[in-house]
Amino acid sequence: MKMIPCTKCGGDMPELRKIKFGYNFCVNCSDNLNLVGKKRALPIQMGEGDHSWTETVIMEESEYLKYETGEKIKNAKENKNKAEFLDLDDDERDLQGPFKIINNESDED
Repeated sequence: MKMIPCTKCGGDMPELRKIKFGYNFCVNCSDNLNLVGKKRALPIQMGEGDHSWTETVIMEESEYLKYETGEKIKNAKENKNKAEFLDLDDDERDLQGPFKIINNESDED
């Protein structure tokens, strides 16, 4: 296997790495210097009923962040017109104010 020098550290790397994959740096530099960006994956449900399957979409970090931003905007628009949920069973909420109970009946029956 023919070796060529790495452009980052000067160490040996296989020439095939440059020819086949287009990298001009070795694996160690790639790992240590974060020269290759992160990849993200999303599971996507396809089909219907008994004919459904899950595909995995692999994308660059920047594409994933754009996707996440788009999902947040989409969810915000969907939730914009929904009514607010109030927990009326919560003891701390005093929606009607204090009541004073007056007993008009006498205890002398």
